[in-house]
Amino acid sequence: MGFARARVEKLIRTAGAHRVSAEAIDRLNEVLTNYGTNIAKYAVEIARHSGRKTVKESDIKLAATK
Repeated sequence: MGFARARVEKLIRTAGAHRVSAEAIDRLNEVLTNYGTNIAKYAVEIARHSGRKTVKESDIKLAATK
């Protein structure tokens, strides 16, 4: 599971690349997915610690700063 390949490629091109290899797209997709999953897991912990089942934007913000 990950992000759409076209979206990841667009992200790399937006950063200034003229050409992007398939391997670069796959690797960045993997990195982004892992990073996002870690943030989401920490945000769930924050919500539970606060006595909530719902993860809020503030939980994500806080989790992303760690």
